[in-house]
Amino acid sequence: MKKILLILGGATILSSSMTFGQTPTIKRCGVEQMHEYMISQDPSWAQRFADQKASLQAQADAYEAAKAMTGNEKTTTVSAIPVVFHIVLDSAQFLSMGGATGIAKRCDSQIAVLNRDFNKQNYDSTLIPTHWKSLYGNAGIHFGLALTSPTGVCTPGYEIKIITSSGFSNMNNAFPEAKTSATGLAAWDVTQYYNVWCINFTGSASSLLGITVPKSQTGLGGYPSNEEGVCILYSSLGCTGPNSGVAPGGSSIIYGTPAAGTGTYAGGGWFQPYNLGRTLTHETGHFLEIWHTWGDDGGLCPWSSGGGDDGLTDTPPESDAVYGNPAYTVTGGTYTDACKLNGTTNTQPNGIACLSYMDYTDDDAMHLFTPNQASTMAAQVLVSTGENYSLTQHPNLLTCPTAITTVMPTGSSLNIFPNPTSGMLNITVNSSVENVKSISVLNIMGQQIMTITGEPVDNYTIDMTSLSKGIYFVKCEFEGGSVTRKVVLQ
Repeated sequence: MKKILLILGGATILSSSMTFGQTPTIKRCGVEQMHEYMISQDPSWAQRFADQKASLQAQADAYEAAKAMTGNEKTTTVSAIPVVFHIVLDSAQFLSMGGATGIAKRCDSQIAVLNRDFNKQNYDSTLIPTHWKSLYGNAGIHFGLALTSPTGVCTPGYEIKIITSSGFSNMNNAFPEAKTSATGLAAWDVTQYYNVWCINFTGSASSLLGITVPKSQTGLGGYPSNEEGVCILYSSLGCTGPNSGVAPGGSSIIYGTPAAGTGTYAGGGWFQPYNLGRTLTHETGHFLEIWHTWGDDGGLCPWSSGGGDDGLTDTPPESDAVYGNPAYTVTGGTYTDACKLNGTTNTQPNGIACLSYMDYTDDDAMHLFTPNQASTMAAQVLVSTGENYSLTQHPNLLTCPTAITTVMPTGSSLNIFPNPTSGMLNITVNSSVENVKSISVLNIMGQQIMTITGEPVDNYTIDMTSLSKGIYFVKCEFEGGSVTRKVVLQ
């Protein structure tokens, strides 16, 4: 039986222009500013957050102790975390990502990156310096595309919505407009799905790559639970660049091919040096309750007045965020900064953790989670007391009984009318979103009985008066996918 494609919701985004390694033009993460805003609204929030962080670290310590006793990284049965990508794009950005087909490839590659980074399988682990190899942690957390929606409908793990605005600017409140069906796409059940919004950041947020609302911060007088999840800049989604490496077994996870004579990847919104999927790796770390390695303290050392750190013992004290791809100066390690000495004690014998996914370096300079970082996250996911344990209890959401095909976005303005029809069928499409390649009429057996090809236009008419009454399917092929609609001829 011919299967009908579903038109799912989609998203709007714009890209930011920034220069390699140029600190002022990019802010990898908005978590620090978000926390500052929460404190400005309620000064007591800072202590509640500190208490919550201490509690989470205690869970991590207990996890490490249990693992040491049993030799196991898990104490209960878990499955991969179902991930849904809510992609909110304008038509130009939808096309720049390669249409629905390109988005599908980006989502696939992003899941591959997450699974490698969270399971000590990242191809660039060979770049970890000698003295940091023992600090290469394995979170043991797996991810998969959500293939069943909350309503039980088969889904490719993403939904796309075309919007007319240039993006979203409300960083203090973690972009709530992107997370509502009125202006974006609403979250799927946050107890069952990991929600990731791929959007464009505008206004004062225009230099941002990502921001996260973890579960702990929906219960601290902060954010509503339906805003839990991650927002990332759409152009950082997936693995899209020439230095994204080769996966184990030799299969490439690069999407796109270099445009002739440019060295730039076409049809993928290539975004070097943030093109290896590490933006979502970083934000997923926040989602699972680990924080920036330098402590978001404005360049101070932990022992200074007002100074802090991430609360983990295996990430050395660090003064501030590290950008670019720094040269290592410590033999067998990384390099030192202003927090090297606490009195006469060298707190950075192997350098700072600038190679951690939780710093601000370029994607190709990030190589690991430390064991404490990995255990903190694992404690939230792999044991029944963890705050995100419920995400691992729905293996049914990772499968679907029917094949998943490329979907087209809502907002593409495809209309087929009247339906039912007595013979004449009108088709209108917004060609500024995607051009029509062909239109076919199929019978109930899936056999093609009529077709229209030619130059793309906005309006088509099909004369079905010669056909027998009954059910037919009209299939519209676009550059980035296809849409099939049922039509009743009466």
